[in-house]
Amino acid sequence: MVSMSQSEQEVVIRRSPRFLRFFILGVIFGIVVALILTFAFPNTSQFTSAQIFGFLVLICGVVGATLGLIFALLLDRIWSKRTVVTTAEHEVENTLPE
Repeated sequence: MVSMSQSEQEVVIRRSPRFLRFFILGVIFGIVVALILTFAFPNTSQFTSAQIFGFLVLICGVVGATLGLIFALLLDRIWSKRTVVTTAEHEVENTLPE
């Protein structure tokens, strides 16, 4: 024997950015900027190109990650204004032993 039960509940639907994805994209962007800056200027210092790239990756990676998270927060604020409240129906099928 099968019986059905239904319940209704109000739910809030809103979009939200994936913060980890924005963080990773910001770090990748920072690494690309560090690579461009490493070879954009002539090397006249006492450091090798690999050391300069390492320093710039540390700096640009942190800055890129920070900018990515700030951008995600701004998108979250914009999308939070577009929330929708609707009704959801929940159906449960109960099977009873015979």
